[in-house]
Amino acid sequence: MNINRDIIISDNELLEYGEIDNLSQKAESLLKHQKENWDLVKNNFNALNDVQIKKYDFSDYYIRTQFNPSRITSTSAKVDKKSIENRKCFLCPQNLPSNQKGIDYKNKYVILCNPFPIFKQHLTIPTYLHTPQNIEHVLDDFMELSKDLGDNFFVFYNGPQCGASAPDHLHFQAGLKNSTPLEENIKMLIEKYSTNIRIDSPVKVDIVQHDLAKFIYLQSSEKEIIKKEFNKLYDALKSLENINSEPMLNIICGNDNEVWQIFIFPREKHRPNQYFMDDNAKRLISPASVDMMGLLITPRIEDFEILTETEIKNIFSQVSFNDEKFRKVKLMISN
Repeated sequence: MNINRDIIISDNELLEYGEIDNLSQKAESLLKHQKENWDLVKNNFNALNDVQIKKYDFSDYYIRTQFNPSRITSTSAKVDKKSIENRKCFLCPQNLPSNQKGIDYKNKYVILCNPFPIFKQHLTIPTYLHTPQNIEHVLDDFMELSKDLGDNFFVFYNGPQCGASAPDHLHFQAGLKNSTPLEENIKMLIEKYSTNIRIDSPVKVDIVQHDLAKFIYLQSSEKEIIKKEFNKLYDALKSLENINSEPMLNIICGNDNEVWQIFIFPREKHRPNQYFMDDNAKRLISPASVDMMGLLITPRIEDFEILTETEIKNIFSQVSFNDEKFRKVKLMISN
């Protein structure tokens, strides 16, 4: 592949900003470089120091909301076919801002600093080629990336109808580990709200059904086995929805001590009804992977200030799979 080397930062330059013994360290050095050399990044990352957070307790689980006005572009992104056709792809190398530099990954992806961050360390990892968002044939890359970035990052994927603001360009994202309610509460969620459907197997498979966290959890040290389990689930979701295209989902992947953990959130819809309402009833909330992990992003102050526990439960109930669909999925992947 003919890589545009103008956007790739060299190891020698990265060394000026920290250690580069592994990909995680290189990514941290890249973030430091971009903060020093790109005012937009510096200002938006500095703004995270003053970001407003609210915590909503729901018995044994909780949701945090983050007032983050820099996320307004992503939250309100028009992802219909006509709108996409009428704009330049902002992830294609030739359209990147001149100040944006990145790290090559496997001669296929470029690791970039996300200029509109949610986390104190936030990356976007698009392919060089302009190809549609679809996880089916790049799951191996996704898992390997989570392993290579595993010291400090988790990796996530938003489906083309589930929060990806560039559904026309394949990309992953990565965020700072241990920054979401899901990560902080995963042990409790599995112990209290899961149904285990693999016993005495090299892969752990749990279906977790909490009102605010409904997902399938895969865990294994054997990559090919966990990929096989994922593909079985992927096909089951397509069959359940009677579609040939990618089912609606968000995916999170982490790797600790050579063990992969994958969280799959099947989705019922992209945006809740409140997103399309007028005046005081409107809530500009468009759940993607991070929101499904319990960190609800609110780019408008009015939504942040008046959002209620009842509304949060209602939003999650709209965008998440219902219990009946989970029951069917369980039957389909149990064999």
